[in-house]
Amino acid sequence: MEGIIGTSPAVDPASTSKPRTVSQPSATRTPTLFWAVAISVTAALLFLRRPDALLRAQFWAEDGVVWFADAYNFGALKALLRARDGYLQTLPRLASAVALWAPLVRAPLVTNLIALVIEALPPLFLVSARMRNLGPLGLRCTLALLLLFVPDASEVHAAITDSEFQMAVLACLVIIAEVPRSLAGRIFDVVVLALFSLTGPFCVLLFPVALARILVPLLVPQSINVQASKSENRWRWIQISLLVAGGLVQGLTVLTTAGARLNTTLGASLATFVQIMAGQIVLPLFLGRNPFDPMTSGPTKVMLASLLTISALFAFAYALAKGSLELRCFIVFALLVLAAALAFPTVEPTRYQWEPFLVPGQGQRYWYLPKLALMATLVWLLGRQRPATARVMAGALACIMGFALVSHWRYPPFPDFRFDSYVRVFEQLPHGATGQFRLNPGGPWIMLLVKK
Repeated sequence: MEGIIGTSPAVDPASTSKPRTVSQPSATRTPTLFWAVAISVTAALLFLRRPDALLRAQFWAEDGVVWFADAYNFGALKALLRARDGYLQTLPRLASAVALWAPLVRAPLVTNLIALVIEALPPLFLVSARMRNLGPLGLRCTLALLLLFVPDASEVHAAITDSEFQMAVLACLVIIAEVPRSLAGRIFDVVVLALFSLTGPFCVLLFPVALARILVPLLVPQSINVQASKSENRWRWIQISLLVAGGLVQGLTVLTTAGARLNTTLGASLATFVQIMAGQIVLPLFLGRNPFDPMTSGPTKVMLASLLTISALFAFAYALAKGSLELRCFIVFALLVLAAALAFPTVEPTRYQWEPFLVPGQGQRYWYLPKLALMATLVWLLGRQRPATARVMAGALACIMGFALVSHWRYPPFPDFRFDSYVRVFEQLPHGATGQFRLNPGGPWIMLLVKK
């Protein structure tokens, strides 16, 4: 099948298969060295982006206030079955259950480490042999680096609360990847899709993408090897069944916790939409941040936002019309996530729910996948099969984006609320007393633990 830029994959060092022309020892050393370098680079980049996530670990918002507090106060198993915002949130609750085994002062370090491991999985999976259908290894390494350099996304870095968005990327990659040939690969798929489906509502959005992934090749057989597709179908349907099962569980959870999400007014308008799209998705890719002032909304600002939004939507439309099936699947999933975020945002204490989205840095988790999709589309536009004009424009934009990604890569450290000092005070409390822990980002985020 055509790769993301229309080229055929070359010999892949990430593959464990041994070509007949290569000796056994050399073939064994090559993937081992490759994976040692890939894992080391990924770990180093994730650590260096905000070192205090490990060196001075603290809970972030719901990491402590909801997930760890529930696990500590109610017990890991009971907390695991508690819905949040109408859905099961299995991933952060499992991470908090693991953190209970560590000393309290080290609990934030445990959840942050788990979040970083999950964050590392999508780029590492991208460079694996399972993703050869995207194109050569060099291309996939570029895409993996883009994952590690996404700008203006500190909210989804080293925070177990928003690791579901990293899981969403990984689950989508599993769906568009080649089917696993080993038992370990099949177990990996099952674990990823099951955990993904039981963490938030994303499985409902990925289901049509997974369905298209299996049906489109059957409807357009001239673009694939028909015999190979038949051997893959059974596993593709198993993947879909996992998404369906998770969707049913989440649907029943919503029905039984109907009051968990409140009816709110979106305050939606075309002018607000283009400012959200341009300010939160497009401009951060090329400036490293959202420069729009939320207090002003003049005609010039709306016109500029409209032009940027139209350009981005046109790029998406062109990729959906001409791109590979894998690219189209990822774009559709990202746009479905964006649509769901705008239609059903987390309730904020404001009159209109779209108003906070105009604030730079607000709701960064919602824009994470759309930004990835736009970055992937820009890389695709550099392909040799694109028109020369499109390649030149994409090349210029890619240079600007590369500079922005590098210059705005590091995140500032969190304010140090001295979690260890709160732990020392808590340890002196009598049994049954309630301890309070002030957490980032400050304000009302206070974790309450009842001393055992």
